[in-house]
Parts: sequence; structure tokens; C-alpha cells
Amino acid sequence: MERPTRKIALVGIVLLVVGLIAWIVQLTGGLLAGSNMTNVFLWGLMIAVFAFLVGFGAGSQFVASAIILSGKEELKPLARIAGACGLACVCAAGVAILADLGAIRNALAMIVGMNPRSPLAWDMIAMCTFIVLSIVQLVMIARDARSVKVWAVLAGLAALALQIVEGLLFSTQTAHGWWATPIMPVDFLAVAFVSGFALILLIACVKGASSKALAWLGRICASAIAVHLVLALIDLCLMLFEGTPESAGILAAVGSNILLYLVELILPFIAMIMLFLPKNRGQKKPALIASILVIVGIFAHRLMLLFPAYNAPSLYLQLSGTDFTTGPYPISTGRYLDWDLTFANTTPYFPAGPEWLAMLFPIGLALVAAVVILFIMKKLQKDKS
Repeated sequence: MERPTRKIALVGIVLLVVGLIAWIVQLTGGLLAGSNMTNVFLWGLMIAVFAFLVGFGAGSQFVASAIILSGKEELKPLARIAGACGLACVCAAGVAILADLGAIRNALAMIVGMNPRSPLAWDMIAMCTFIVLSIVQLVMIARDARSVKVWAVLAGLAALALQIVEGLLFSTQTAHGWWATPIMPVDFLAVAFVSGFALILLIACVKGASSKALAWLGRICASAIAVHLVLALIDLCLMLFEGTPESAGILAAVGSNILLYLVELILPFIAMIMLFLPKNRGQKKPALIASILVIVGIFAHRLMLLFPAYNAPSLYLQLSGTDFTTGPYPISTGRYLDWDLTFANTTPYFPAGPEWLAMLFPIGLALVAAVVILFIMKKLQKDKS
């Protein structure tokens, strides 16, 4: 194992162990006790990390499929890395969501008592299908099999389906106007392309890939950023012109998190400009900076999935037979020690210390898994030769 790879594995192990300890503390103490979540704000940091990792996993697979199908020899080494990152990120995302199931045993209940009407059931099916096809594809890559293009297409289609299902998981939650939009599944696809190409662009810079490879990755990443930003702004404009109490509440929630929202939009925009500039095309330093800006911006985007959705009231009182709205309907927070906090329209949320530490578990797992997968692929390649 090369020295840089060993360093990545070591960092991943440290993050995994620290995160695992915090994650176990969360599971034993309960999510409400070990976090700042309430019944009002009931999806927290780990859900954002879940969406973050799934996007990078599917996006990395898009990169792998594109490289394999294009037949570009100078990009071939990156296909192996992209495929490994795709599998590692999706597996880590599956771990990230387990804490929100309430207990590990509930994962078995999802299999034994699957409800086909639940978006979560289809999400699990999509993830499992992707994992199986990704594993087969990686074996075919390692053995340089003739059928590798077929498996690259199948794994790419599985990644496509996974992102559509993820988008529908949010957009079908009609109680939250920030999510309930047909743009959401399309934007999830765009964000996956942005994430995957940014990640592989970063890796290509570190590994000293050719300027042609950097230019190709950067061009597609910048194009995907443009699509994502257009979709995000269209969604915001629709909210501005809706003119309902619900949309006003959502816009107020966006305003209260304006700094995070600007990070989500401005950092990828700067990266897009850097990657589109002719003088930066194929250049290592601009590509490296742009990829880092994109990754930070996408993490902010995943956090902003949650804040406007849960910081905006989801139910408003309306006088019978009229269009007059008297105000939002308060709901239980799940906290009863302080009467003032028992009911609320919204509750402020900032991840607690254990949440930030627990977040390191799936991220560390993704790093370690990617290194292990690449090591196994190398062994398979040697065995074949």
C-alpha cells in the first residue's frame, strides 16, 4: 500500500473510531437526549450527511460510467477510483441513516415488514441494487473483463435511479413546502453530477493527472453546477411568487439562514467561473481550489435542505369557509420539563457536540472503505495476471 493511501486509511480509521464512540452514545441515550433535535426539527445533521454521501456516491459512479463508456485511456485509472468512491460513499450513507431509525434492529424490520407505499422502502431497494451492481462492476474493472461496459451502464442506471428516489423521498413530503416541488428530484441528479465530478477532480489533482483529464472533469463539473444553480434559483422564484402564508414562512426561514444559503450558492458559482475560464482549463491549482469550494458548497446545500423545511411552520389555522389565515398551528416539541418549550411553531436547531462527532463515523467509514476496495481490486488484478 502506497504511503499517501496509508495516510488516508489512517485518517479514516481515526475519524471512524471517534465517530463510532459518539454514535454509540447517541444510540444509547436517544436522539433527543444526544442532540438538539425535537419533534419539530426531527431530521438533523446525520440526515444531511446521508444525503451528502449518497450524492457523492452516485456522482462518482456517473464519473466511472462516463470514463468507461468513453474509452479515454488517459482517464482509465480514474474510473477505478471513481467506482470505488461510489460504492464506499453509498455504503457509508447507509450507516449514517441507522441512528435515525431509533435502533439498529429497526433496519431488520424494514426488510421483514417492508411497506411498498413508503418512500424509505424504495430508497432501501435503490441503495441495495446500486451496491450489488457496483460491486460486480468493480470486479469486472479489476479483471479487465469484456463485459465491463455493460456493467458500467447498469451501475450508472442504478445511480440514476438512486438519486431520483432520493429526490422523491423529499419531494413527496407535502407537509414541508421547501421540499414539495417537482424540481427536487431533478436537482438531486444535478447535485450528484456536481458532487461526483468535483470529488474525482480533487483526487485527479492530488494524483497529478494529465491536463486533459483535469479539463474534461472540470468542464462537466462546471456545466453541472450551472444546471444546479439555475434549478435552485427557479425554485426560489416560485416560492417568491407563490404568495401564501406557507411560502412566507419558508422565505423567512431562508432569511434566518441567509449566510448558509449564500455559501451554498456563491461557492459553487465561484468554482464554476474558475473552471469555465479558458486560462484555467486543465490547470491543477484552479481545479483544486474549485473542487474544494464545490464540496463545501454542497455540504451547505445539504444542510439547507433541513433548515427552511423545519424552521417554517407546516400547518396554518384557517377560518372555516374563508381564505383568512389566523396563524401557524403549534405542535408538540417532545420536551416537557419546561412548559414554555412544550409546544412551538418552530424550534432553533444547531447540531450538538455528539452530533458533530458522530458525523465523523460515516465519513471515516467512506475513506477506509474506498482504500480497502481499491486494495482488493489491486489484488484481483494481480491474481488475473
